[in-house]
Amino acid sequence: MEIASYCQRHILVIPQALGALSDVSKVVSYNGSSLYFKDLKQDLLDVEFYTNQLCLVFVEEGSETLTGWQNNQIKLTEGQGILLCQGQNLHSDFVKSTQDLKAWLVFFDKALIERFLLSIAVSVNRPNTPTGSFLTVDHTAVSGFFRQLSSYLDHEIRLDNMLDCKLTELLHVLYAVCGEELRALLQMSELALPAKRNLYRLLEQDHVLKLSVSDLAKLSGRSLSGFQRDFKQLYTQSPKQWLVKKRMEYANRLVSQGQMCITNVALEVGYNNVSHFIKAYKSTFGETPKQQALKS
Repeated sequence: MEIASYCQRHILVIPQALGALSDVSKVVSYNGSSLYFKDLKQDLLDVEFYTNQLCLVFVEEGSETLTGWQNNQIKLTEGQGILLCQGQNLHSDFVKSTQDLKAWLVFFDKALIERFLLSIAVSVNRPNTPTGSFLTVDHTAVSGFFRQLSSYLDHEIRLDNMLDCKLTELLHVLYAVCGEELRALLQMSELALPAKRNLYRLLEQDHVLKLSVSDLAKLSGRSLSGFQRDFKQLYTQSPKQWLVKKRMEYANRLVSQGQMCITNVALEVGYNNVSHFIKAYKSTFGETPKQQALKS
């Protein structure tokens, strides 16, 4: 399985992929910046996405949980938002309790960010505060900004020609609320560093068992040594040991189901050589796949 093919099928690159989603509508797009509105009425779990631009997610109603690459969870509820640095991989989970999820997605063009950074560099001369790859926002001033946007749309006021001005205003509001943390995040976003993916979420999927350890490292956004280090911290064993164990567990399920021939089972779990697969299977379970299939 090619890594690029896997990524294309399993990662939502935003904002580019949002046009294909029925529950997300584009409000306006101008000069590289864009504004979307998300209205989810059904549960939507484990959606992995990659931010191709600086992105602000702001929840108007309901709640949403985002999980980062270190398996850290951020729950956003009504009136809360998160500003995500460009180049981030996260997982989104929405479980409907009583309310639908209504949220704004704002994407900022690089040129707009550069102009904003120049404007605050002139007026403010303070050192940057260290920050992570995201910034949580919970302030009535930000809520008021989005209420104003909603009012414009309710009165059918077009936002095309004012989008640059409104997003610049939004950045100034965020700067008033967040201070130098915002500047640091925007400068980090300019670097567009490669994204690390959440190992736990990535590796719990059966599809990845076809890949080699080096391919898994690339897919996770890490060097091979970085992948092995992070992996051992999470699973307390080497990636190779884990991969063989998981392949055999998956193979055992497929053999017990009896819907695939042994050759296809071997290919499905990442073995191109059937005899090597049979040897590994017997070493693990004490019998060959065929013997197991006859018992099922």
